[in-house]
Amino acid sequence: MVVLYSGMDSTPINLAFRAIYLVISVYLIFSRLLHQNPFSLLNRSESGLNILLVVFFLFWVIYGIRLVYDLEYKGWQLSGYHKYYVYSWAFGCSMIPALAAMVNAKNINIKRLTQNLLLFILFSNLCIAAYFINLYKGQFQEIFTGRVQIFLPDDVQQVKLLPKVLQKASLVLINSITISFYGELLAIATISYFLLHQRKLSIQNTILFTAAFLLGIFNLMAGASRGPLVSFIFLFTLIVLASILIPLFQFVHFLYLKIRVIFTGMRPNIPCQFQVKPVIYKILMILLGLLLIFTLFNYVKERTKINLGHLDMSTRFKSMLEFNNDYTIAERVGLWKSAMHQFKTNPIFGDSFINNFGNFYSHNLIMDVLMSVGIVGSIPFLIYLLAPYYYFIRLPAEKKRAISVLFVLFMAALLLYMTSGGLFTAAEFWILSAAVIGISREYIRKPAT
Repeated sequence: MVVLYSGMDSTPINLAFRAIYLVISVYLIFSRLLHQNPFSLLNRSESGLNILLVVFFLFWVIYGIRLVYDLEYKGWQLSGYHKYYVYSWAFGCSMIPALAAMVNAKNINIKRLTQNLLLFILFSNLCIAAYFINLYKGQFQEIFTGRVQIFLPDDVQQVKLLPKVLQKASLVLINSITISFYGELLAIATISYFLLHQRKLSIQNTILFTAAFLLGIFNLMAGASRGPLVSFIFLFTLIVLASILIPLFQFVHFLYLKIRVIFTGMRPNIPCQFQVKPVIYKILMILLGLLLIFTLFNYVKERTKINLGHLDMSTRFKSMLEFNNDYTIAERVGLWKSAMHQFKTNPIFGDSFINNFGNFYSHNLIMDVLMSVGIVGSIPFLIYLLAPYYYFIRLPAEKKRAISVLFVLFMAALLLYMTSGGLFTAAEFWILSAAVIGISREYIRKPAT
């Protein structure tokens, strides 16, 4: 937004942001090292995280060697980007911030972090939606029937001092995938906070979260990116099922304990967590939220005369389901086939960090790992990838509730990078997974706190 409204070149702004981002991460890491060495293997009985840090570092050493070897020795170039773009994303935006989040997890207040994440995602979506509403003068039909992107102003695109390779790469300020992804993040975060994180709901919060959910859906549909839509449907289904099954299980357990007391006189050592009033109140708030969503949706549909069958998202989603000669799907399949071929050619150490199909990344994390570092790098990566699930499953119910929004955001980022982006650009995946691992591990190690 600063670039759009100021007319400034985006490159210095992005570089300054990444520099500040990196300095803060490095400061957090070194401040942690000064107080306690989190990499020490002497206290393995207390810190299972130390082993995971070794795995994390092992992968990044292997992957770092691959990047340096390809970029410096082989002279490979990611299509349209300078080599320092790759280095800055891989180490400055992904590896070092993720490490900072993991080693400082004990200092993270999960409640404050969750609220700040929600506010950041909400503000980002508000800026994106406001830009498009202003650009299209409130013509919603035009927003949804074309795949929107945010481009740099003409005077910024023609900056003569900017190298041509960076000019080419910086014409699109925010692409369609990012717009849909942030819409998905807001929609899925509000749903998980509403159904899983918050035990007590108020009418004010219900109205607020309903409005935030609809804002997220607005940007999700405006970007018309199918990956975030499929991810949203999958995660939404999981969240709804969890919100139904957890109280149902607690209710069945509650009945079992009551019947046991009646027939045997034995009282349980562990008190039942099921409470009737909060569940009934939450159901009423859910019904209110659904009523607000359908009422507002029908109102907007009638006022704007939007034809749902002509939405760009609907058209692209149908073409995906019908495999109707879709260029994007064909391109993805070509990238994945090339990645697998490169892995089979060099299965032990991998072939290259870029795909032979267009000199780009593979748009799939697993494919990128296999292609770039082979079996040697895939083993530590898969251990790291499974760690968030391992720690989250081991958490007690109340801690799962506390970390639920963060875990859902991690899942959304992971699913995004299964169909888009590359291993070194997946900053959200690396940082969110590191936060989930670190915070979950702290809860398990010190359940009393």
